[in-house]
Amino acid sequence: MLINFNNLDGKIINNKHYYPVKIFYEDTDAGGIVYHSNYLKFFERARTSLLNLLKIDQLNIKKQDDIILVVRKADITWNKPAKLNDTLLIETCLKYAKNSSITLEQKAFINNQNLNSVLVTGEFQIVAVDSNFKVRRIKNILQDMFFTNNK
Repeated sequence: MLINFNNLDGKIINNKHYYPVKIFYEDTDAGGIVYHSNYLKFFERARTSLLNLLKIDQLNIKKQDDIILVVRKADITWNKPAKLNDTLLIETCLKYAKNSSITLEQKAFINNQNLNSVLVTGEFQIVAVDSNFKVRRIKNILQDMFFTNNK
């Protein structure tokens, strides 16, 4: 049996990355509400999937260039909760990029085609460091069109 797993990393549309997340029982509390900390996981999965779509392999840049991408700063606002069995759509877009950091804006919506109802928003500064945690330049990553500041 041939199963197509090509779309697990979401899609990029108009310089925005969209990544679906299904809410399972393990993501929620006894009332069926998503734990606030799980949005950090959902946003991280979306960022990793974005890099996968862009063919930026974090294991290779660690091995070849001694570069690790780490979250330096996170600012999150919870507006409304998601619930058990909801399907979320995580939207990721570039806020700005510098020589050694990328700042991304992420939003979680209920996946009902209404992108006006934002559940959670976050802004994340991602910094490139080496294995000694010294800041490094990431020009090879910033060459991708997704990370171009002039949109």
